Amino acid sequence: MKSYHTQLVAAFLLIISSYSYGSAIEQLIMPGPLSAAHAEEEENCGACHATFNAEAEKGLCLECHEEIASDLSQASGFHGRYPGIGQQQCRTCHTEHEGREFDISGLVTETFDHTFTNFPLTGAHQTATCTQCHATTDSYREADPACVSCHLEDDAHNSGLGEDCGSCHVTDTWVDTTFDHSEATGFALLGAHADATCGSCHLDNQFSDTGSECIDCHRLDDVHNGNRGAECQSCHTVKSWAESSFDHAKETGFALTGAHTTATCASCHQADLAVTNPPTDCVGCHSNDDVHLNARGSDCAQCHTTKTWQTSFDHAQETGFALTGAHESLSCSSCHTGELTDPLPTTCAGCHETSDPHENTLGDCSECHRTNTWLDNIRFDHEFTRFPLVGLHQTQTCEQCHDSLVFGEAPEQCSDCHEDYHQGVFPTDCATCHHPGGWQLWRFDHNTQTDFLLEGVHETLSCDSCHNVETSSADNQPGDCQACHLQDDVHGGQFGRQCGRCHSTTSFTDGVELR
Repeated sequence: MKSYHTQLVAAFLLIISSYSYGSAIEQLIMPGPLSAAHAEEEENCGACHATFNAEAEKGLCLECHEEIASDLSQASGFHGRYPGIGQQQCRTCHTEHEGREFDISGLVTETFDHTFTNFPLTGAHQTATCTQCHATTDSYREADPACVSCHLEDDAHNSGLGEDCGSCHVTDTWVDTTFDHSEATGFALLGAHADATCGSCHLDNQFSDTGSECIDCHRLDDVHNGNRGAECQSCHTVKSWAESSFDHAKETGFALTGAHTTATCASCHQADLAVTNPPTDCVGCHSNDDVHLNARGSDCAQCHTTKTWQTSFDHAQETGFALTGAHESLSCSSCHTGELTDPLPTTCAGCHETSDPHENTLGDCSECHRTNTWLDNIRFDHEFTRFPLVGLHQTQTCEQCHDSLVFGEAPEQCSDCHEDYHQGVFPTDCATCHHPGGWQLWRFDHNTQTDFLLEGVHETLSCDSCHNVETSSADNQPGDCQACHLQDDVHGGQFGRQCGRCHSTTSFTDGVELR
C-alpha cells in the first residue's frame, strides 16, 4: 500500500513537472526569497536543488562556485584548509531563502580565524582591520597577498629592489630585516657601516653598481684631499675615522705621546694636511705658546712633558726657593713678571709688601702665617708680646682689643679698655686689686697695703662705704673715726675725734669702756 502511494506521488510530480506552470508551483512552496547573490536563480530551483536528493546540493553549489571546488580539491584557501568543511553540506554555513538583504556568506569578522587562509596573519598584520586589506566592494578571497598590493606607497626603495618585500622585511616592523648584506652583496657591514642607513650609500635608491671602495662613498670626507691616496683602510678602520691604525712612530719617527695622542692631524699638518714633514722639535710647533719668550732656550723638554705644559722644573733645587702651599698652584708669571732669569726676592715682604695689612710693623710674615693661606693655622703666640694673654683675656677676639691690624698700636693699660668703676678714686693700675680671671677675684689686702686695718664691722663693708665719689682719692682718705662717723657721734664732739678710746669696731654700744 505504501509503495503504491509513493509511486502515485512520483507520477503526479512527473506529470506536473512536464507542464509550463511547474515553476510557478515551485515558487508556491519556496520557503522565502533568495539572497541578492542568488536572486537570478530564484525561478530555477533545479540550479541548487535535486529532486528528492538533498545530498546532491553540495555538488550543484560547487558547479557554480568553481573557485571553492578548486580550494577543496587542492587543500588551499579557507575552505580547503579548515578541518571538516569538505565533509559538510554548503547549507550548513550558508543559509538561503532568508531574503534579499541576508548575508549568505555568514562571515563573522571578529571571530574569523585567518590562520586557515592562504595568508596567515603575523606581526603587525594581527592588529590590522579587515578593511585595511580587503576592499568592501570585492570578495575577501580576491585580496592580493603580495606586499606591494598594500605597501606600495611605503616602499622606500621605489621598486628598486623588486616587489618581494618579504625577502628582506618581516611583518613585525619595516625596520627589522632579514636581509644579509654580506651574503647578498659580498660587502659586509661592519663598524659604523652597521648603523648607516641604506640611503647613505645607495643614493636615490640605486642599489646596483654601488662602489665598494672607501673613496667611492667617502671622497668628500677625505681630509687629506687625496694626498694619502685612495686606500683609506691602510690607516683607518670601519669603526671610526678617528681610530686610525696608522703607526705614527713607525711611519714618521715621531712618537705621539701625552697630549699629542689626542691632537688632530691638522694641528701639525695644517687643515689640508699638505704639510708632510712638520718640524719635530717643540718650538717648531709651539713657538707662539712660549711664555718664556725664548728666554729659556728652545729645548722645552728640559722642564715640560708632552702630557701637559705643567712643568717638571724643580723650583726648589734650581732656585733654592721651594714652592709650597698656595705657591704650588701659581703660574710662573704670577711672580716672574719680567724675564724668568730676573732675580726675585725670597722674603714674604718682597712680594706681599703692598698687601701687608699690618703696615710692615710685625716683621717676617712666616713667623705667624703659612704658605697655604693667610688666615688658616696662624701660629702667632701672644705670650711673646709685651702683653701676655691670661685669664679672661684669652677668650677675647683680636678685634676686641685691636682696632686695626697694626697690632702694635693697641693700648696696654686696663683703663684704656675698661671703664673705671671707681671713677678715679683708686689708681689706674687695676691689677693692684683685680685679677684677670674676673673682676670679683680680689687680691687687694687692705691690712697690708694701707695703714688702716679692717677689723670688726669694717671687714664686712663695701669699698664705697668709705671710698665714695666725694673722696678725691684713696690716698688722702682720713683714718680717724669721725671722718666717717661724725653724724653718729652722740657726744656732739665733747670727747674728741678718737672714738676708739671708748668704742670698739665691733659695735658702738657693746663693750663701751672708759680708757
